[in-house]
Amino acid sequence: MLLLYIMNRIITYKVQNLLYFIGLLSLLGSCKTNQIAKAEAKADDLEVLDSLYAKKEYHIKINVAYPFTSTATTQVANALLRNTGDNINRIDVRGDGNFIKIQNDSISGYLPFFGESRTSSGTYGGTDLAIQFEEPLKDLTKKINSDKGKLELEFTANQKGNRNEKYDVSLNIYPNKNVMVNIRPVHKTVMRYDGQLTEFYEE
Repeated sequence: MLLLYIMNRIITYKVQNLLYFIGLLSLLGSCKTNQIAKAEAKADDLEVLDSLYAKKEYHIKINVAYPFTSTATTQVANALLRNTGDNINRIDVRGDGNFIKIQNDSISGYLPFFGESRTSSGTYGGTDLAIQFEEPLKDLTKKINSDKGKLELEFTANQKGNRNEKYDVSLNIYPNKNVMVNIRPVHKTVMRYDGQLTEFYEE
Protein backbone atom coordinates (compact mmCIF):
# COMPACT_ATOMS: atom_id res chain seq x y z
CA MET A 1 0.00 0.00 0.00
CA LEU A 2 2.81 2.39 0.87
CA LEU A 3 4.56 1.67 -2.42
CA LEU A 4 1.34 2.27 -4.34
CA TYR A 5 0.79 5.54 -2.50
CA ILE A 6 4.32 6.70 -3.31
CA MET A 7 3.91 5.78 -6.99
CA ASN A 8 0.61 7.68 -7.18
CA ARG A 9 2.26 10.72 -5.62
CA ILE A 10 5.12 10.55 -8.12
CA ILE A 11 2.72 10.22 -11.05
CA THR A 12 0.58 13.11 -9.76
CA TYR A 13 3.68 15.28 -9.33
CA LYS A 14 4.88 14.52 -12.85
CA VAL A 15 1.45 15.20 -14.33
CA GLN A 16 1.26 18.53 -12.49
CA ASN A 17 4.71 19.50 -13.73
CA LEU A 18 3.76 18.49 -17.26
CA LEU A 19 0.58 20.56 -17.14
CA TYR A 20 2.51 23.51 -15.72
CA PHE A 21 5.07 23.20 -18.50
CA ILE A 22 2.36 23.00 -21.17
CA GLY A 23 0.64 26.06 -19.68
CA LEU A 24 3.91 27.96 -19.62
CA LEU A 25 4.57 27.10 -23.26
CA SER A 26 1.06 28.26 -24.21
CA LEU A 27 1.57 31.54 -22.36
CA LEU A 28 4.92 32.14 -24.01
CA GLY A 29 3.43 31.27 -27.38
CA SER A 30 0.56 33.70 -26.83
CA CYS A 31 2.97 36.48 -25.82
CA LYS A 32 5.10 35.75 -28.85
CA THR A 33 2.05 35.85 -31.11
CA ASN A 34 0.99 39.21 -29.64
CA GLN A 35 4.49 40.59 -30.11
CA ILE A 36 4.53 39.46 -33.73
CA ALA A 37 1.08 40.97 -34.34
CA LYS A 38 2.14 44.29 -32.82
CA ALA A 39 5.36 44.31 -34.82
CA GLU A 40 3.46 43.60 -38.04
CA ALA A 41 0.90 46.33 -37.25
CA LYS A 42 3.68 48.83 -36.56
CA ALA A 43 5.41 47.87 -39.80
CA ASP A 44 2.14 48.38 -41.69
CA ASP A 45 1.66 51.79 -40.06
CA LEU A 46 5.20 52.85 -40.94
CA GLU A 47 4.59 51.81 -44.54
CA VAL A 48 1.49 54.02 -44.62
CA LEU A 49 3.43 56.90 -43.04
CA ASP A 50 6.17 56.51 -45.65
CA SER A 51 3.59 56.86 -48.42
CA LEU A 52 2.06 59.90 -46.69
CA TYR A 53 5.51 61.44 -46.33
CA ALA A 54 6.09 61.12 -50.06
CA LYS A 55 2.89 62.98 -50.95
CA LYS A 56 3.09 66.46 -52.46
CA GLU A 57 -0.49 67.40 -51.64
CA TYR A 58 -2.43 67.26 -48.38
CA HIS A 59 -6.12 68.14 -48.18
CA ILE A 60 -7.52 68.24 -44.65
CA LYS A 61 -11.17 68.71 -43.72
CA ILE A 62 -11.62 70.25 -40.28
CA ASN A 63 -14.31 68.59 -38.16
CA VAL A 64 -13.87 69.74 -34.56
CA ALA A 65 -12.44 72.88 -32.94
CA TYR A 66 -10.94 72.98 -29.45
CA PRO A 67 -10.57 76.59 -28.28
CA PHE A 68 -8.23 77.87 -25.62
CA THR A 69 -10.55 78.64 -22.72
CA SER A 70 -10.40 81.54 -20.31
CA THR A 71 -12.96 83.12 -18.02
CA ALA A 72 -13.87 85.73 -20.62
CA THR A 73 -14.28 83.31 -23.53
CA THR A 74 -16.22 80.85 -21.40
CA GLN A 75 -18.80 83.46 -20.43
CA VAL A 76 -19.36 84.57 -24.03
CA ALA A 77 -19.31 81.03 -25.43
CA ASN A 78 -21.88 79.76 -22.97
CA ALA A 79 -24.34 82.25 -24.42
CA LEU A 80 -23.46 81.60 -28.07
CA LEU A 81 -23.38 77.81 -27.84
CA ARG A 82 -26.54 77.32 -25.80
CA ASN A 83 -28.84 74.65 -27.29
CA THR A 84 -26.30 73.63 -29.96
CA GLY A 85 -25.03 70.47 -28.27
CA ASP A 86 -21.51 71.93 -28.24
CA ASN A 87 -19.54 73.34 -25.34
CA ILE A 88 -16.60 75.67 -24.90
CA ASN A 89 -14.13 72.78 -24.88
CA ARG A 90 -15.35 71.08 -28.07
CA ILE A 91 -17.19 72.66 -31.01
CA ASP A 92 -18.37 70.54 -33.94
CA VAL A 93 -17.65 72.42 -37.19
CA ARG A 94 -17.98 69.58 -39.69
CA GLY A 95 -19.79 70.48 -42.88
CA ASP A 96 -18.86 74.17 -42.61
CA GLY A 97 -16.19 74.02 -45.32
CA ASN A 98 -13.19 74.50 -43.02
CA PHE A 99 -9.96 73.16 -44.46
CA ILE A 100 -6.18 73.23 -44.79
CA LYS A 101 -4.62 72.55 -48.16
CA ILE A 102 -0.97 72.02 -49.03
CA GLN A 103 -0.62 71.76 -52.78
CA ASN A 104 2.72 71.75 -54.55
CA ASP A 105 4.32 75.07 -53.53
CA SER A 106 1.31 76.77 -51.97
CA ILE A 107 -0.75 76.63 -48.80
CA SER A 108 -4.29 77.74 -48.09
CA GLY A 109 -6.69 77.37 -45.22
CA TYR A 110 -9.90 78.56 -43.64
CA LEU A 111 -10.52 77.64 -40.01
CA PRO A 112 -12.99 79.01 -37.47
CA PHE A 113 -11.52 80.92 -34.57
CA PHE A 114 -13.06 80.85 -31.10
CA GLY A 115 -11.08 82.80 -28.57
CA GLU A 116 -9.55 86.15 -27.80
CA SER A 117 -7.79 88.50 -30.18
CA ARG A 118 -5.34 90.92 -28.61
CA THR A 119 -5.59 93.34 -31.55
CA SER A 120 -9.34 93.49 -32.06
CA SER A 121 -12.52 93.80 -30.04
CA GLY A 122 -14.28 91.36 -32.35
CA THR A 123 -16.83 88.86 -31.16
CA TYR A 124 -16.10 85.37 -29.90
CA GLY A 125 -15.73 83.51 -33.17
CA GLY A 126 -17.20 84.45 -36.52
CA THR A 127 -15.93 85.24 -39.99
CA ASP A 128 -14.25 88.49 -38.91
CA LEU A 129 -11.80 86.51 -36.79
CA ALA A 130 -11.49 83.36 -38.89
CA ILE A 131 -7.99 82.02 -39.47
CA GLN A 132 -7.36 82.42 -43.20
CA PHE A 133 -4.21 82.06 -45.25
CA GLU A 134 -3.37 81.66 -48.92
CA GLU A 135 0.22 82.11 -50.00
CA PRO A 136 3.34 80.39 -51.36
CA LEU A 137 4.75 77.64 -49.18
CA LYS A 138 8.14 78.67 -47.83
CA ASP A 139 9.18 76.57 -44.87
CA LEU A 140 7.41 73.21 -44.74
CA THR A 141 9.17 70.56 -42.64
CA LYS A 142 8.13 66.90 -42.57
CA LYS A 143 9.20 64.16 -40.18
CA ILE A 144 8.01 60.64 -39.41
CA ASN A 145 7.78 60.06 -35.66
CA SER A 146 8.00 56.26 -35.58
CA ASP A 147 7.76 56.09 -31.78
CA LYS A 148 4.40 57.86 -31.73
CA GLY A 149 3.24 56.52 -35.09
CA LYS A 150 2.55 59.78 -36.89
CA LEU A 151 3.75 62.09 -39.63
CA GLU A 152 4.58 65.58 -38.37
CA LEU A 153 4.28 68.62 -40.66
CA GLU A 154 5.10 72.18 -39.66
CA PHE A 155 4.95 75.50 -41.49
CA THR A 156 4.23 79.19 -40.91
CA ALA A 157 1.53 81.28 -42.55
CA ASN A 158 0.29 84.88 -42.56
CA GLN A 159 -3.29 85.93 -41.99
CA LYS A 160 -4.89 86.75 -45.34
CA GLY A 161 -5.13 90.54 -45.59
CA ASN A 162 -3.17 91.11 -42.38
CA ARG A 163 0.50 90.20 -42.45
CA ASN A 164 0.91 91.35 -38.85
CA GLU A 165 -0.87 88.18 -37.77
CA LYS A 166 1.24 85.10 -38.27
CA TYR A 167 0.60 81.45 -37.44
CA ASP A 168 2.82 78.55 -36.48
CA VAL A 169 0.93 75.54 -37.83
CA SER A 170 1.66 71.93 -36.90
CA LEU A 171 -0.13 68.89 -38.34
CA ASN A 172 0.01 65.40 -36.89
CA ILE A 173 -1.19 62.89 -39.49
CA TYR A 174 -1.87 59.30 -38.38
CA PRO A 175 -2.01 56.11 -40.48
CA ASN A 176 -5.83 56.05 -40.27
CA LYS A 177 -5.86 59.52 -41.93
CA ASN A 178 -6.97 61.30 -38.76
CA VAL A 179 -5.24 64.66 -38.34
CA MET A 180 -4.61 66.80 -35.27
CA VAL A 181 -3.95 70.46 -36.03
CA ASN A 182 -2.33 72.96 -33.66
CA ILE A 183 -2.22 76.65 -34.56
CA ARG A 184 -0.32 79.20 -32.50
CA PRO A 185 -1.10 82.78 -33.57
CA VAL A 186 0.87 85.88 -32.65
CA HIS A 187 -2.11 88.03 -31.62
CA LYS A 188 -4.80 85.44 -30.87
CA THR A 189 -5.20 82.61 -28.40
CA VAL A 190 -4.08 79.17 -29.55
CA MET A 191 -6.45 76.76 -31.29
CA ARG A 192 -6.51 73.01 -31.79
CA TYR A 193 -8.55 71.10 -34.36
CA ASP A 194 -9.33 67.53 -35.37
CA GLY A 195 -9.72 66.71 -39.03
CA GLN A 196 -9.48 64.06 -41.71
CA LEU A 197 -7.02 63.70 -44.56
CA THR A 198 -8.88 63.37 -47.85
CA GLU A 199 -7.74 62.69 -51.39
CA PHE A 200 -9.95 65.40 -52.86
CA TYR A 201 -11.37 68.48 -51.25
CA GLU A 202 -14.31 70.41 -52.60
CA GLU A 203 -14.42 74.01 -51.47
